[in-house]
Amino acid sequence: MAFFAAALWGIWWIPIRYLETLGLDGAWGSVAMNAGAGLAALGWMLGARVPFQVSRRGVMGAVLVAVAVTTYSVALTLADVVRVILLFYLAPAWGKIIEWAFMGHRWGWSSTIAIVASLSGAYLVLGGEVSLAEIGLGDMLAVLSGVAWAGGAALIFTGGRAHPMSLSLVTACAAALIGIGFIVLGSGTVVSGDMTAKGMGVGAAAGILYVLPILALTLWSAQRLSPAVVSFLLTAEILSGVLSGVLFLDEPFGAMQAAGAVLILFAAAVEVIPVILRKTA
Repeated sequence: MAFFAAALWGIWWIPIRYLETLGLDGAWGSVAMNAGAGLAALGWMLGARVPFQVSRRGVMGAVLVAVAVTTYSVALTLADVVRVILLFYLAPAWGKIIEWAFMGHRWGWSSTIAIVASLSGAYLVLGGEVSLAEIGLGDMLAVLSGVAWAGGAALIFTGGRAHPMSLSLVTACAAALIGIGFIVLGSGTVVSGDMTAKGMGVGAAAGILYVLPILALTLWSAQRLSPAVVSFLLTAEILSGVLSGVLFLDEPFGAMQAAGAVLILFAAAVEVIPVILRKTA
């Protein structure tokens, strides 16, 4: 389910960029889609009479996932799709650090290799530039999104079982509010932009039909898989996202970016595959 959801996350840029053509610049696209997803989740829970039972840790995790969703959406409007997706996928490295620092997992040689490979991959994706002058707001938001996702996944994994629709409701509503915060605080900048009634309607529909199912699948998986494992499985987004971005947007993707993508995928795999093999044995 996580792998399937990841393939759908990879084309998240398509509705975001389409909503831009309808007048929803900056964070407005994220607000519209998450508002639609939140209303649909609430309606579904009322209709199915699903009680809202989420632990405090689960709520905190869902809010962090909302931060990840919002910053990722805004980053897609500010930077190249390929660049944003690859920088987000430092998440397995952040997930491993969180597991080691806060969840009592051991730190082995594979963890070190994963961290080094992730950071090396990010360096190549950024074109070998380490100067802050060459790193834009979209790049920073993409990295922040990965950190927030890793933290949110860890809290959801350790927060006890909750209905995925309840977690989706918290995530979608929080993401809509965070997006509004971006708009208010970013007044006069590229993250505030404009909005139109038609764009809001289309965005809300996309939230119901596209965003809510992805959120539910992802959060369902995050309760059952450790942060590093679920982040590894979500790297399927790199395949669908990078390929669609290169094919349909004609974005720059040379040998250096390809090498960076390989290193990031390797970083995700090197920590998780030994665990899977041990469990299988």
